Amino acid sequence: MNTGVISTRYAAALLEYAREQGAEDAVYENMRQLIATLGSVKDFMPVLCNPTLGSEERVGLICSAVAPSAVFRRFAQLVVKEEREDMLLFIAHAYLSLYRKAKNIRAVKLTAAVPVDKELEEGVRRMLAGENNAGVEIESIVDESLIGGFIMEVDSLRLDASVQGQLREIRKQLVKPNRKLV
Repeated sequence: MNTGVISTRYAAALLEYAREQGAEDAVYENMRQLIATLGSVKDFMPVLCNPTLGSEERVGLICSAVAPSAVFRRFAQLVVKEEREDMLLFIAHAYLSLYRKAKNIRAVKLTAAVPVDKELEEGVRRMLAGENNAGVEIESIVDESLIGGFIMEVDSLRLDASVQGQLREIRKQLVKPNRKLV
């Protein structure tokens, strides 16, 4: 089974339906909440896929993860009816991707050793918006193991300007091909 094709079809259909209903922004927020919940509650998917739960209980469980819009609730009912609960995370990510593409939004993940201040965040936002006036969504993460600097991921590009990354590169250069330090 190709999860990419299936999840993209569900996401595209949901986006089209949400557009018709004027609820694409609300569904986008619901999907973001769902992804956050699935990432933080490790037992969510095993419970959701438990065969002893009834359809309404599954829909209720999915909707309890977010503050659902009417469109999202109908989507949850469809997913449960078609027994695609195991693909929920893939569908949510596909929806975010399609929504961002349609709205010209660039997703940025900025990981730094210390919290990023608003001024720097705005500078990154202006730089990435560029000439095409793209919207920019920045997710800031603090990871002290970077020691200093930052790692910025935009679309499929990754810029590692961290001290940890530079030390890793220096180590690679110092290690001989037979894996011994010089």
